[in-house]
Amino acid sequence: MKFEDYQKRFAILKPVIGEAGKEVKRLRDNNLITHKIKGDGSPVTSADEWANSFIRKAIEQNFPGEVVIGEEDDDKSYPAGSDLVWYIDPIDGTKSYLDGGKDYYVLIGLTFKGQPVFGLHYRPENGELVYGWPGLFPSSVNLREKKTRAIQPPPKWTDDARVYLKSYNKELRESIKGYGVKRARYAPGMVDMIAPLYGLAEGFASYRKSAFWDLAAPAAIMNAAGFRHAGQNSSFHEPVMFNSGSWFTNFYYNLPPDSPDSFIEHLSKIRREFKD
Repeated sequence: MKFEDYQKRFAILKPVIGEAGKEVKRLRDNNLITHKIKGDGSPVTSADEWANSFIRKAIEQNFPGEVVIGEEDDDKSYPAGSDLVWYIDPIDGTKSYLDGGKDYYVLIGLTFKGQPVFGLHYRPENGELVYGWPGLFPSSVNLREKKTRAIQPPPKWTDDARVYLKSYNKELRESIKGYGVKRARYAPGMVDMIAPLYGLAEGFASYRKSAFWDLAAPAAIMNAAGFRHAGQNSSFHEPVMFNSGSWFTNFYYNLPPDSPDSFIEHLSKIRREFKD
């Protein structure tokens, strides 16, 4: 993949994600959505299903032959080892969307040889699009107002770094904090993983079962910022590969470039000791 390949994808998908966000907002604002509960207990709306299909068709038409996995697809199977795999989260934060909240997002992520490399994170409520890929430090533009928003350089690691700790196991969360890190507070207006770009945290670590359509776009954006992540080869753990044939992982992290090996080792040791 060359820089120009990512530029081409951005030029095509920028208006697509903008249109998807505009429509899901319109549908809710006009009370035109229906919803149901999926087998896993999570809600899905008619807007999720529409946006999933709309984005999928745009990718398939413009990039034929590349694997596309959407959260609302019935069939999420794909050949393990595929070079190019797209992940679509048509509405990340469906519960907030249903409840009339503002914190819901449209996410499109591209992975190459198992690694998240291209990410689009769009917030329909205010029109802000955050994006990044190799060779382009994460950037932000408001598609409505045509304004940019400042993106900070990667934060420096500190002894009391604020990290988003995702786990249902309280003992596991306490074990991570035992290293000295603090648990970051919820950051409205963005998915947690990209909060370091706005000075609201230093990093992210998750031991929950997380779908690749939740992770791919923000992970690609943070990888473009130079963050260390669970997809990299490490002496402490097997890398998380987004083309393994699966569509989820029980372990992922994004941490500042200067985060210490000892903390990565600490995270990996906890992963081995606990089952979340």
